Amino acid sequence: MKLHTLPLMVLALAAGGLQAQDAKPPGNRPPPPVLLKALDGDKDGSLSAEEIANSSTALLELDKNEDGKLSPREISPPPKRKGKNPPPKGPLVIVKALDLDKDRFLSAEEIEDAPESLAVLDKNGDGTISKAELKPGKPPVDPAT
Repeated sequence: MKLHTLPLMVLALAAGGLQAQDAKPPGNRPPPPVLLKALDGDKDGSLSAEEIANSSTALLELDKNEDGKLSPREISPPPKRKGKNPPPKGPLVIVKALDLDKDRFLSAEEIEDAPESLAVLDKNGDGTISKAELKPGKPPVDPAT
């Protein structure tokens, strides 16, 4: 019986060590996506009705070359340090909502229509886009229904 428990203990300790290596301290979280950072003026992780209404102006602040549209590089710039904080994989929920023609650019028209496009993310119709509504996947369920 003792011979069987020793390998199990070693395996459990090894697994625990691997999990400890994968854990990341809270200070090393990746920065929020560029679009959310630009749109979320009060930095609370959700978009208020005022932030949605001002989204066109906020998005134009990302237009570094001032051509009236946002390129993929302006939407998702490369990380500042190589190997650190890689760009997010797959389209973000905000990019999906704004990039209506799916060309990976935000045209001047798409930027102008940003308030209406972002309103689609407001699944519960309360005029704001919560952190839960910004998460990809299934829309949040309204507990009142």
